Amino acid sequence: MKSWLISCILVTEWLLPTSGEDCPSPPPVNNSILVGTCMEGNVLGTYICIKGYHLVGKKELLYNNTSLEWDSPAPICHLGHCPIPVLVNGHMNSSNLEPVSEGEVVTFECDTDYILKGSNWSQCQKNNMWIPPLPICSTGQCPPPRKPKLGHFKARDFNSGSNVTFYCNDGYQLIGAQSLQCMDGEWSHEPPICEKMEVKKEASCVFQENNICETVQRWIQYQKASGQTLEELKYSLEIKKLQLEKIKFS
Repeated sequence: MKSWLISCILVTEWLLPTSGEDCPSPPPVNNSILVGTCMEGNVLGTYICIKGYHLVGKKELLYNNTSLEWDSPAPICHLGHCPIPVLVNGHMNSSNLEPVSEGEVVTFECDTDYILKGSNWSQCQKNNMWIPPLPICSTGQCPPPRKPKLGHFKARDFNSGSNVTFYCNDGYQLIGAQSLQCMDGEWSHEPPICEKMEVKKEASCVFQENNICETVQRWIQYQKASGQTLEELKYSLEIKKLQLEKIKFS
């Protein structure tokens, strides 16, 4: 087994042993330090980027003496502690064009007619990541809403501020908001659904005897047709009651 240290700074220089095992040379990576170990023709290389650069890709590479191949492509050492943010249809608000350092905070802004979705700032972390995640700039247009089964919707377009109105087929009723508005790429409500309308049954008579039901119904219809008020009806019933009592005791 043998080990070596390889330094790659801008122009690659290989500090390889001149004797011993026949080991293949690891892929060169500029601006990095490579610590390699070779045993029976198998090579394990670990890349470390120099200060001011961050590693993109796999840190360790393994050369298999049987397959005669490296297990993955060589990594890259990028300038700066974190990758320089790229915001499509927008830009980063920073006068500093130097590589981004750990702990540095940047802010973002979208171009005209585009809407920022996500955080308008992010900070470079120790692990070379941006937290919160980088935002995106969208047109603010909403995706087509879900069409309800047994229904449809009407809309001029799906741009921010536009409205969509939903309708159900005959015999179905709308459950949910009838109108939705596109707000910065998102709909104001969930799309509604269409459900079959329930046909209300006429109230049935609760009496057991049909003739009683019919008598009551006829009496109600008669009173409606007569146009009597409740007070007049009450007075009329009182008179009838007195007349019946008089007949009973005569």
